[in-house]
Amino acid sequence: MTQETPVFLKEYLDLHAADLADRLQRLDIEEARELLRQLPPEKAAAALAEVDRERLAGLLEGFDAHQLSGLLSSLPPEDAADLLQEVSAGTRREVLAELSPESAEGLRALMQYPEDTVGGVMSNRFIALRTDMTVEEALQVLRAQAREEYPEDIAYLYVTDANRRLVGIVSLRDLVFRRPDRRISEIMNADVKFVRAETDREELARLFEHYHYPGLPVVDAEGRLVGVVKASDVLEVVTREATEDMQLMVGLSGEERALSPWFYSVKRRLPWLYINLATAFLAAFVVGLFEDTIARWTALAIFLPVIAGQGGNAGMQTLTVIIRDLALGELAPQDGRRALFKELLVALLNGLAVGIVVGLIGWWWKGSPALGLVAGVAMVLNQLAAAVAGVWIPLGLRAVGLDPALASSILLTTVTDVAGFFFFLGLAWLGLHWSGL
Repeated sequence: MTQETPVFLKEYLDLHAADLADRLQRLDIEEARELLRQLPPEKAAAALAEVDRERLAGLLEGFDAHQLSGLLSSLPPEDAADLLQEVSAGTRREVLAELSPESAEGLRALMQYPEDTVGGVMSNRFIALRTDMTVEEALQVLRAQAREEYPEDIAYLYVTDANRRLVGIVSLRDLVFRRPDRRISEIMNADVKFVRAETDREELARLFEHYHYPGLPVVDAEGRLVGVVKASDVLEVVTREATEDMQLMVGLSGEERALSPWFYSVKRRLPWLYINLATAFLAAFVVGLFEDTIARWTALAIFLPVIAGQGGNAGMQTLTVIIRDLALGELAPQDGRRALFKELLVALLNGLAVGIVVGLIGWWWKGSPALGLVAGVAMVLNQLAAAVAGVWIPLGLRAVGLDPALASSILLTTVTDVAGFFFFLGLAWLGLHWSGL
């Protein structure tokens, strides 16, 4: 640290990049930009790579193309590509013009893939060998690239043909212990597992979770090696997907954080609140259909939230299990019928257990066995409706190409509220008209 370093910077320079990013997100946007300008480029760039996406665009607005190119030069290509996606197309062109042709070409190659695909999370830092190389020539290639910023945990090298198509994999151990005159084609393992760049990142997470790969090469549509993805990269994907699914279930954007700008939160939440309001009025409409029934039997109003609430809770249990299994690839579409039958059986048994308790409470509390019977039967029926909704909603969304978590809880609550009110009040109406209650 030089003597010219401002005192206020000292506390920031020793922070880990992730901790520095947290500080930046807590500062006013102008203060955060000024701090970034004061920091060494490599420190500022590392912190920006950790900043939440909705905050990132605002921070980058204060930098011109020359400053941005200096920041990006300090980052691995995959992180630099993510940052570059957050600036305007015009600024992006200016930044790329400031970089070396090799760096600019690498960033363009990474940015061509959507962020929700394997190509959007892969790294283009890998070492590829040719099949016609000898072991000694391969070791010379490694020595020549010793100064390059390749990952320190490289255990495998990839083998390509003259057209850069992936044809095999070879370990560092084999290179060290094989005779120098052996050809790479003779020592490589041709049975190499790979993933395509256009594959959805959720599928990537399922592959690593199921097979426990330490890493996988990434190929394009023609089978050419374009990148690698490591288990550490997939861990970030899993965390992001879990957060996104959790937020989507309740109508959030999947990107929102506790310290996200208020206008971002309002913009993302309000549309779903309007949708929820419409579904609430639908439930209110059902209640309104039985207004006379409630007026004649006022005790019904006490049990309305009980019936709907228990159905909602049971439905969320089913919904969570189904979405989790879909996300991990443990539930295929053809398994939907088995899952539905199982959830219906669980709902029936739970509904009977809870319904009996509710019925007895209604009988004891209001001295009305009829009220207890109506509440108990309605509870069972709503539990069954919740089971059906908990299975069909995520499977239905998946069938039409949407994320199974997309506002599932809002849709489920609509079903359990409307069905619960209808079953309970409908049974009460039948009781009043058929039994003279």
